[in-house]
Amino acid sequence: MGQVRGGDIRAFTWYGRSFDPAGGDQAVNVDLGGFANEASLTGNAQLHVVQRRKVAGFSDLKLSVDDARKDLEFLQGKADAGVPGPATMTLASGIVYSGNLLPIGDLAKAAGDGTATLEGRGARFEQI
Repeated sequence: MGQVRGGDIRAFTWYGRSFDPAGGDQAVNVDLGGFANEASLTGNAQLHVVQRRKVAGFSDLKLSVDDARKDLEFLQGKADAGVPGPATMTLASGIVYSGNLLPIGDLAKAAGDGTATLEGRGARFEQI
């Protein structure tokens, strides 16, 4: 039997609150941070590398928004405060990523399917 390497997000908490990840074909991107390399050649064909620091976190996480719990209002309040909060994400494989992240970008609910797509960034987002 093979090892699970992809699938639904099983659990997600942010700022101490659990949210319902949307099911189906989610393609959440997890970024560990670190560095991104840029490469070019010098005039005498030597490699010239520039490293730029990357911000860790996730993007494209689709959540089922519970209006009765005011999920969207809760997240917008955290974004308005501008203070990172603890986030944990459990993958289908059972691997858990954790970090102190800030909501990034516009928060909006798609009324047609009742979901919001989130991005969170911070200094670290790592396996625990």
